[in-house]
Amino acid sequence: MTRTSTPPAVHVFVAPDGNAFMADIAAWLVDAARDVGREAQLVTDRLPVPDGAVNLVVAPHEFYVLRHDDDAAVRAAARCSIPICTEQPGTPWFELTVGLCDGSPLIVDINEVGAVALREKGFEVHRLRLGATPAMSHAGSGRPRDVDVLFLGGATLRRYRVLAGLAPVLWDRHAEIRTFRFSRPVTGHEPGLVFGDDKYELLGRSTMLINIHRGDAEGGDGDAAAEYFEWARMIEAMANGCLVVSEPSTGHAPLVAGEHFIECSADDMADTIVALLADSERCEQITDAARAAVFGPLALKHAMADLLAVADPLVERSLLRPIASAGWRERLRQRLGATRTRPVVRSAPPPLLPVFGPYRSLRR
Repeated sequence: MTRTSTPPAVHVFVAPDGNAFMADIAAWLVDAARDVGREAQLVTDRLPVPDGAVNLVVAPHEFYVLRHDDDAAVRAAARCSIPICTEQPGTPWFELTVGLCDGSPLIVDINEVGAVALREKGFEVHRLRLGATPAMSHAGSGRPRDVDVLFLGGATLRRYRVLAGLAPVLWDRHAEIRTFRFSRPVTGHEPGLVFGDDKYELLGRSTMLINIHRGDAEGGDGDAAAEYFEWARMIEAMANGCLVVSEPSTGHAPLVAGEHFIECSADDMADTIVALLADSERCEQITDAARAAVFGPLALKHAMADLLAVADPLVERSLLRPIASAGWRERLRQRLGATRTRPVVRSAPPPLLPVFGPYRSLRR
């Protein structure tokens, strides 16, 4: 049988009413696929089908849950698609993602910490290392960097405590502290939030982006969240010449602390900010090295080419994959603690996704 000379197209699926963070990542994947010569498109209005394309589903915990499809439709979509997992281990979103990965021929995670956690649950996982695409860069536009310090992140008690401790060094500087709550999917219309070109423009105007870890749900220092390197946010900043100052993290290789970004503890962050803002030469040296890395060897097109080399052979083979007998909701229930040997507790069961308000009946 002669293989066609035209490689499969790439279809990137993302929820139209999900978090705009995921829409940004999906747009990067489309750009990267086109950069390696593939026909690629963003899809928001249907489930994946076995049409000969490489189907990538960004944030399956949103894409499938925010729709109204039955088990059979979701199971069929999972068989012919590859989930792009984006969530931190230890969060409810990660646990929901795990239940929606069953049946997929390959699992992809954007962070090594997440990839390791998924492998421990028995999945075959490919790490997709995020990198820059030309469309995300607004650096060099000629606009001055009028924002000294920028913070972008979800609101947690721990982050509030650390940010409050920075007040003595930020009160007389131009600092933008943009936090938000996950009471519902953030679509980009919430006050203070920016996405797409607006976000890149803001990063291009900012001297420094500070990264403070979430901590656990109670505001403490949860293990998984305490060391998670926010690849998407870091890459955006580096692509726009914005210096990243982060708490110590794991999973940032091949980026090197001290060369591509600055690493310091929360207790030392105030002094670090003051020292860096007074040393423009060092800031420029680090941002130049970071920008060269994320647009050079770490450019997203290289990671996309590696992923497609693994995914292309699965396109045809996944059509022959047998359909699992159990529905995805049953498998999700089992993974979240209700095993076959233990009866399901039906009185006041914990919600699968407690921070999301809509579609309650569907989630139940």
